[in-house]
Amino acid sequence: MQTGEAVVAAGTARVSSVRWLAILATLGMAGHGLGQTVMGPVVAEVMTEYGVRETAVGVLLAAGSLGFMVGCLAGGFVVDRVGLKPTLLAAWGLVMVSLFALVSAPVFAMVLACYFLFGVASGFVETGLNVLPTQIGGGAWMMNLVHMGFGVGALAAPLLVAALLRSGAGWRGGFLLVVALAALTLVLGLGSQLPEAPGRRPASEGTPLLRLARHRLVVMGGLALFFYVGGEMGVNAWSVLSMQERFGLDALGAGTALSLFWAAMLAARLVQGAIVARFSIPSVVTVSGVISALGIFAFTLATTPAQAYAAAMVAGLAAGGMYPNVMVYVNGRFPRQIGAVTGILSTVAVGGTFVLQPVVGRVAETAGLQVGVLLVAASMLVSSVLLLAVWLRDRGAASPAH
Repeated sequence: MQTGEAVVAAGTARVSSVRWLAILATLGMAGHGLGQTVMGPVVAEVMTEYGVRETAVGVLLAAGSLGFMVGCLAGGFVVDRVGLKPTLLAAWGLVMVSLFALVSAPVFAMVLACYFLFGVASGFVETGLNVLPTQIGGGAWMMNLVHMGFGVGALAAPLLVAALLRSGAGWRGGFLLVVALAALTLVLGLGSQLPEAPGRRPASEGTPLLRLARHRLVVMGGLALFFYVGGEMGVNAWSVLSMQERFGLDALGAGTALSLFWAAMLAARLVQGAIVARFSIPSVVTVSGVISALGIFAFTLATTPAQAYAAAMVAGLAAGGMYPNVMVYVNGRFPRQIGAVTGILSTVAVGGTFVLQPVVGRVAETAGLQVGVLLVAASMLVSSVLLLAVWLRDRGAASPAH
């Protein structure tokens, strides 16, 4: 189905132009990317202000991830039953409320609670913004375009935070920027006509949710994203602190490694459409995961900031298309239940952060942060192995019988 046809089929009367919807989705994903990565560069400041250590930071990240899981799972159901536009508008509103409360929190326990609520809101945003590009057409190209927005937000996070810290504005300024972007996308979304998800139909139609969740491709895709997100957000959560501890860098110097990681991911997404046009998505993701894992491993072994910067770029360049490509590949097999499948995949994916980051935090306290970061590299490698299994199965199915 061509792009224009997809929009017509998805809407009821008329929807906003494909170009405008792509801009809105990309802008929304930029705010989402900033929100998901702004905590990493301020970990040291949060630890100092509230008097907590790495284990507590791991619990904080896990709280956000748990909320994200709840939001993703509920978001898939809500998008299919209520609609895309009300889901996204409510989610952006909750982002604003939860982060306003977070920056006002007097104690760490309130920070935990607010970050959990922010995670719930982010889960709804994640699901909605992954459904939207599938409804306006373009396949892997459109999905990677929208996810470039995430890369822009993630790239900006450490640079913006460093500038705010240097100016004396404190660590809370980054979260207020997320609030401002959420307000902007909410206002723009109010004036836009979004296509409906094709899943808005009686609950009796389509594959039952539990059977869908047990489908082999959904399971393998979900697990691959589980370990991928564990690796990606592990780099986001711990790389700045690692650079500060090893090389004694300030916020800007330490954050440069993380910015280069996200910049490389952004560049990779520019060319993903051309790459997957020549090679299968499972093969691309498999090779990407191996190279990214090697890049993270090299980051832990770096003896100079320059080496660490180069390793971070390699890791990001390889990882750039993994998440959107897996999402497109699995969703393409279930065109009538995109909301449900996206919700399942996103829920399992963020579980990687929920499970891995507390483990990394604990290992960092007991064995050193660099040993903890090695777990991040291992997580990315496992993601690659899982897609290798999908790749081999697809190749076997395509081979003629003997």
